Amino acid sequence: MRMNFSPFFPPIKWDIAHGLFDEMRQRALAPDRYTYSTLITYFGKEGMFDSALSWLQQMEQDRVSGDLVLYSNLIELSRKLCDYSKAISIFSRLKRSGITPDLVAYNSMINVFGKAKLFREARLLLKEMKVAGVLPDTVSYSTLLTMYVENQKFVEALSVYSEMKEVRCSLDLTTCNIMIDVYGQLDMAKEADLLFWSMRKMGIEPNVVSYNTLLRVYGEAELFGEAIHLFRLMQRKDIEQNVVTYNTMIKTYGKSLEHEKATNLVQEMQKRGIEPNAITYSTIISIWGKAGKLDRAAMLFQKLRSSGVEIDLVLYQTMIVAYERAGLVAHAKRLLHELKRPDNIPRDTAISILAGAGRLEEATWVFRQACIDGEIKDISVYGCMINLYSRNKKYTNLIEVFEKMRGAGYFPDSNVISLVLNAYGKLREFDRADAVYREMQDEGCVFPDEVHFQMLSLYGARNDFDMVETLFERLESDLNINKKELHLVVAGIYERANRLNDASRIMNRMNDKGLLNSRIL
Repeated sequence: MRMNFSPFFPPIKWDIAHGLFDEMRQRALAPDRYTYSTLITYFGKEGMFDSALSWLQQMEQDRVSGDLVLYSNLIELSRKLCDYSKAISIFSRLKRSGITPDLVAYNSMINVFGKAKLFREARLLLKEMKVAGVLPDTVSYSTLLTMYVENQKFVEALSVYSEMKEVRCSLDLTTCNIMIDVYGQLDMAKEADLLFWSMRKMGIEPNVVSYNTLLRVYGEAELFGEAIHLFRLMQRKDIEQNVVTYNTMIKTYGKSLEHEKATNLVQEMQKRGIEPNAITYSTIISIWGKAGKLDRAAMLFQKLRSSGVEIDLVLYQTMIVAYERAGLVAHAKRLLHELKRPDNIPRDTAISILAGAGRLEEATWVFRQACIDGEIKDISVYGCMINLYSRNKKYTNLIEVFEKMRGAGYFPDSNVISLVLNAYGKLREFDRADAVYREMQDEGCVFPDEVHFQMLSLYGARNDFDMVETLFERLESDLNINKKELHLVVAGIYERANRLNDASRIMNRMNDKGLLNSRIL
């Protein structure tokens, strides 16, 4: 006889639960699914996952079948507590029990795999969903897009977006905002512009994030006229503007050397009741420092300190760099001693702070000084600078950092290699890209598919089609390479070179292997 005794819970503790279980067994009463579900859910919500999983294991041993709701609750609880390995384990048990996950469970797991940085597994879920008869929706794709963007995998995000359009999955506001950012990161300002102005035709009303993102794209692409027009258009149409909007425009005015207009924007935002933050002030101090107006920068900094405004590390470092650039070393050292660490903030920490805040000039200044003095002791500092230069399209600087990194004996990861190959391609230094690619392989570096595809594209860009064919043949025999995407990449290389017979040959070869109708994963 099965019986549930859930009214006795909660509050229930592990020893009490076991005591009740023993009592039930003495009475020849078998706990049912509802009993186990109550126990597992309770212990899960209390964060006692080992206990919850023990009850799950007991349930399975008693051959009491769980249901989708039970497993989904545990997955969601694990995800919220950032225990991704347990979420993955529970998802595997769910499938082993013969239960088909629903759309919500799959979307949760895409997020889990992304947070665990298991990117291939996250994308493979889209194929698994289709096989299981669960059609991926907008949330599925936008979750995957968010995962790639958070990890600066913009090419992969573009690929997912293309697939999303191919299957005619509807777009939403989140997807559009993400893709405007992705286009900007990939130097595709025209595509970002087109998507933004097409949103209303799709029935999607742009929000302040949409406008702010496009403003940043315009600024980074040095489309200053378009940025100013969009900024004032927001005001004419009473579209919400916030501190991010103003900070973006202040940075844009600084980039276009319109220092007074940048300063006026600070006054304008205050009149509109938008409070400047540390980023606002550090941007203005940086602009004035570069314009040679050190007295104004110093006066603002002193005013901020006396007004009680919180002075964060980025603001301190911005002022320190302004002093150093002006040759006022004593002033810079004094500020260093005022930081929370009286023995000075380490330079590698300062570089990471500045690079993370996007302070290109200041991070570069501190990095070079630290290199001269031999003060960089952490490999992540090189990675921070390489990412910073890549975001700002400073490819020569990126290569300079990479060479310093290798000279210091550090071994780059696959993300750094990808950014370095891209930089060599932008600089059209194909031989050096080839040398790095071969050297890293010889040293045992394992590359994701995108790095190999990037190298194929570089061979195509220098019209070295013998190397395209050689690498293509090698990758085609590699069991870990996505074959459909490999064929599409090579066909695209030949098509761009107007070698249409070769492009057709690759597509026919792809068709012969039965890859043409498979999904790209």
